[in-house]
Amino acid sequence: MSALGFSGSVLVFGASLALNLVVLAYRSGSVPRVRVALDRMQRWVTGRPDWSWIRLRHLMVPLLLVTVANIAWNVATLHCSDDSLAILASGQAALHGHDPFSVTFCSGTSPDPIPYGLAEVPLNALGALSGSILGVWVVWQLLALAVVPLVWSVGGPDRRYASVLAATSILYLPNIATNIGVENAIVAVSVLVMLYALQAPRRGGTLLKGLAAFLSTARFPALFPLLGSSASLRRGRVSQTLLVLGVFLGGALLSVVLWGRDALRIVYLGQFSRSSGESLNVFALLVREGWVHPSLAVAAVQGGALLLLVLFVNVRRYSTIAACGIPLLGVMALSQYLTFHFVIWLVPLLLLGMSINGWLVVYGTAVFLDENVAYAYLGLDRGIWWPYELTGVLISALLVFLLIAIIRSEEARVHEPSERNSLPGARAQDPQCEAREEDAGNSHTAEAPAPVDP
Repeated sequence: MSALGFSGSVLVFGASLALNLVVLAYRSGSVPRVRVALDRMQRWVTGRPDWSWIRLRHLMVPLLLVTVANIAWNVATLHCSDDSLAILASGQAALHGHDPFSVTFCSGTSPDPIPYGLAEVPLNALGALSGSILGVWVVWQLLALAVVPLVWSVGGPDRRYASVLAATSILYLPNIATNIGVENAIVAVSVLVMLYALQAPRRGGTLLKGLAAFLSTARFPALFPLLGSSASLRRGRVSQTLLVLGVFLGGALLSVVLWGRDALRIVYLGQFSRSSGESLNVFALLVREGWVHPSLAVAAVQGGALLLLVLFVNVRRYSTIAACGIPLLGVMALSQYLTFHFVIWLVPLLLLGMSINGWLVVYGTAVFLDENVAYAYLGLDRGIWWPYELTGVLISALLVFLLIAIIRSEEARVHEPSERNSLPGARAQDPQCEAREEDAGNSHTAEAPAPVDP
């Protein structure tokens, strides 16, 4: 990363962190002066008594401007180490009927593996239709922008707060404002589509659930949160699980039929065995010290642990968001290849309430510092690796604490059924919730009481 690129990333992260902390302080009321100052400012600027004027477009216009600036910057400073060139080569290979999972680019002499599955193939091909890297950036940035409207859709009466928090989140904004890491947004998108489909029984819900399952084929681990997403359903839980499995396995089979063994070897087995000394969790220590090597045995342990988390949330009948979030945290903890861009996977967890939001800010800050200071500055530039390895252990511990926090809040909810209807996961079970939430959303103000943590 160039000094200018690093400085820009730090500035974006700093701005995002500051905005995050302001939003959280306002919502929690922990710093009364923040709320008083912001309320006074908005009344002076808009002449309105509260924040009920906020609409989705007020968030999307600034994000769109950020996106345009980011595309212009990255296209103008393109170099051969950019992942976007590999994505362009994969899309061009798909358009010409070649294997999109093993490509050469930038005068390379040997094929590079592209470990992204079926859903990513048409998206890459769509971007490659332009014949330039610009098309790739436009396709993936538009996908990343879809995250905030989806949060707005599932946020219920707290949609303004949840959407503002998501748009400014250190899990989200630095990713869409810096580089092609936004391609990892496809996991967040698939989970949010599933949450939207489960929000209330409606025509087209099955189609949306199938779409979420198809999108999950782009990133193999996205299957696990979707398998847990139907845990709280009283009816149709088995059929929902079979739908996700059927679409996912059908996508895998179609990939093998079209492109042969590479689709299985690189996309599926490769996702589990993919490892790197850059992994921002405990594998930073295990892989770098040579204590763990990619193997089928390690993959079997990882897969078994993730399936146990899926089984756990289904047995306990956890709320929809928590039932997605717990396997997602498992994926983050068990991945042998985890970079800062993957934190965008955790955006749906912002819907779980104030206490979880605080944990996410701490986790996102630790991961950013680990990659940019401990790994890039101390490790790569100065050859000092122990801070990076120890920080990886700390980050894994934060994931465990976050997992425990979600489980404790869900267990409290399970044992207090009278509070069920006030929780995000419970709203998915109420056929009338959509109309009530729309009415609540139209009258909601930023001064409403803080949401009950699940």
